[in-house]
Amino acid sequence: MIGSGFVDDALAALQQYAPAKTDSALAAAGINANALLQPDFKLDAAHYARLWLAIADEIQCEFFRFGQRPMPPGSFAMLCHAALSSDNLEHAIRRSLRFFTLLIGEPKGELILRDGLAVIVLREVSPARPAFAYRTFFLILYGVLCWLVKRRLPIHDIGFRGTPPAERPDYLDFFGTRVRFFSQETSLAFDPALLSLKIHRSKAALRQFLAQAPANILLRYRYDRGSASAIHKMLRETPPADWPDFAGAAKILHISEPTLRRHLQADGMSYSSLKEELRRQYALSWLQESDKSVGVIAAELGYAEPSAFHRAFKKWTGTSPALYRSSRLEREI
Repeated sequence: MIGSGFVDDALAALQQYAPAKTDSALAAAGINANALLQPDFKLDAAHYARLWLAIADEIQCEFFRFGQRPMPPGSFAMLCHAALSSDNLEHAIRRSLRFFTLLIGEPKGELILRDGLAVIVLREVSPARPAFAYRTFFLILYGVLCWLVKRRLPIHDIGFRGTPPAERPDYLDFFGTRVRFFSQETSLAFDPALLSLKIHRSKAALRQFLAQAPANILLRYRYDRGSASAIHKMLRETPPADWPDFAGAAKILHISEPTLRRHLQADGMSYSSLKEELRRQYALSWLQESDKSVGVIAAELGYAEPSAFHRAFKKWTGTSPALYRSSRLEREI
C-alpha cells in the first residue's frame, strides 16, 4: 500500500502546475477526495498508478516536472523500448541514463565504478531537489532494470542530496535499503558483478509490462509478498549469528524445501543471496554509523573468523572494512 504522504507528494506537482485539474485527476484515478483527509489513508499500487498517469496527462510530464525539461507522456514506454535491445545490464543502464538526459536535461545520470561498487550518480548544478524527485527517478529506472533482467537487484547504498522531509519515515527506506540524506550527491550503488547480467525480454513481454505500468514498478521489486518476503522478514527479526540454514528456514516458514527453492528461483533469488544481501547492508551501515570494531561486526554477522568477513567484504566492495570506513569518513569531512 502507498502511504498518504506519497499521494500528497504526487498531488503537489499537479497543484503547482494545474491546480484546477486536481478534482478531475482524482476522479480519473478513482480516488475519493474526501478520503484523502483521513489520517490512515492509503492507496493500493493500482490506484496510485492511475493517479500518476492522470497527473502526467494533466501537466504533460511523467516525472512530475522535476527535470530541467518536462518528460512528456509516452516517454516511459520509449525508455523501455530503448533499453530492451541492450546486450546486458550495464548497456541498459547507460542507454537508459542517456535517454533520461535527452528528455529532462537535469538531473543527469551517470554510471561510474567507485570503491568496488557500480554507482549511478545524479549530476546537478541546481539546488537539491525534493526527496520525492530522487525517489521517483530511481523508482522508474530501478523498476525497468529489474524487469529487464528478471530479478531484484540488491542495492548496497543509496544517498539523497538535501534534507529528509519532516515527519516522513517512509523516505528513510528504498526497497529495503536505508536512505542517507545530506549526501554530497544523489547516488545508488550496487554490486558491479550485476552489470554483466544478460537481457532476456521480448517485445511481447514488453507490451504486457507497459500495459501494467507504472503499478508494476511500485511494488514488484520490494520484499512485499511471497516466500522472499517471508524469508526477508524472518532474517531481519533474527540476529545474523542465529540465522538458520536453508532446511531450518523452510521449517520455520512451514514450507517444503523444494517448494521454497522453486519460489525463490522464480524471483531470481536464493536463500544464500538474501542472507548475503542483508549481511552486506548491515556491514556497510555499521561501518558508517557505529564505532563497532571490525571484529565485533564480523562476529555479529555470523562469521566464525574475522578473516572470512574480510574476504566477503573485499568481494562486495573491492576494499577492506577498515579502508572502507576511513574513506567514507574522509568524503564526509
